[in-house]
Amino acid sequence: MFQIPKKLEWVNDTFNTGQKLGIFKARVTDQQLNGRTVTVNSGKEVIFFGNCSYLGLEINPEIQDAAIDAIRRYGTFFSSSRSFIGLDLNEQLEEQFEKIFERPVNICPTTTLGHISNLPILVDRKDAIIMDVFVHQCVQTAVALCKSEGTHVEFLRHSQLDLLEEKINQLKDKHRNIWYMIDGVYSMFGDGAPMKELEYLMNKYEQLHVYVDDAHGMSWAGPKGSGYVLSQIKYHEKLFLGASLSKGAGVGGAVMVYPDRKIKETIKNCGSTMVFSGPMHPSTIVSALKSVEIHLRPDFGDRQLAIKQRIEYFIKRSRQLNIPLIGEYLTPIFFIGVGSIENGIMFTTALIEAGFFVDIASFPSVPLKNTGLRITVTNHVSIEDIDSLLVFLSDFITKMESEGKFDREEVRKAFAPKVRVPKETY
Repeated sequence: MFQIPKKLEWVNDTFNTGQKLGIFKARVTDQQLNGRTVTVNSGKEVIFFGNCSYLGLEINPEIQDAAIDAIRRYGTFFSSSRSFIGLDLNEQLEEQFEKIFERPVNICPTTTLGHISNLPILVDRKDAIIMDVFVHQCVQTAVALCKSEGTHVEFLRHSQLDLLEEKINQLKDKHRNIWYMIDGVYSMFGDGAPMKELEYLMNKYEQLHVYVDDAHGMSWAGPKGSGYVLSQIKYHEKLFLGASLSKGAGVGGAVMVYPDRKIKETIKNCGSTMVFSGPMHPSTIVSALKSVEIHLRPDFGDRQLAIKQRIEYFIKRSRQLNIPLIGEYLTPIFFIGVGSIENGIMFTTALIEAGFFVDIASFPSVPLKNTGLRITVTNHVSIEDIDSLLVFLSDFITKMESEGKFDREEVRKAFAPKVRVPKETY
């Protein structure tokens, strides 16, 4: 009889318990969404601090109207492989995104499918892959395909570039190219990749290539919304970039950015998911075209400024209230350490009761004793909403400490060694 491994059984039981409490796999029951609030589980309306649509474009009327019009004109789906025939809309969207990134791009339904097409073509069995231990699972899924073909693969401690340089020197005489695979903005702690230091290493070591999933950096940062990575450095000839459109652009799909057109066309013609997986839906493509148009308008910077003000206020107010914020990173993702999974459950259930929904980050997403509250801010929430959330958290932490159930300084000590990343700047 098949037996579920003990480790997976524990994770499964934790999720089932959390689901009963309404903190894992919570069900949104609204018939219409406004971006700021959601109604969860038994009818509780809460301010939504788990939304990753940072600029709030998913309910932009222009983008919504474009999607509706596309369904009327093209139907819900164009069911054919792009290798044989496809809507001209695909090429139109790629051309428009190239105005943002100023480099050749491919579009695809998801970042996962994009990485699966990219990596087996870009990476040879003579190469070596080094993955940051926190790089997103979608990159790790694609790397597994390379590993199965004989590519050398290993993990490296998070953003430790001194260790990376040591590893480059160990591998450079044995391998053709060395690929360092990272996130632009890490989805748990919200820290950004140290791109200026990586640019220096790419210039220093000819074999080093950097492959970035900048899903959580798209739109809210960078020139014309080109993302966090390109807010830090100019596009490098050995940089490969992927970005989700759902995190910032307000639509589904993903965009993959390449140094030159020959690489783009090779992946488009030979990449497995480019050839054998279905294309993006017409409504998604047309709404993405409208989103790109918004990105290219002169006033787009106002949307970026609005999220920047919310980010800066969150950090400033957390300091004032002595909230154990793990890293003060200028990104829309914040992580407040609580320690144990039991504390995480206690915090999140209290927050829902008080009218706030935040994500609980627990094992296996983070180490077992590093449970925390993953909080995202968007242009949907106001400064007043942020203040109300943080004041409640401060009061709740004080109450927990008075009962001997929490120690904010102990929590800070527990997290400090695990996030050793320079503070980012815009």
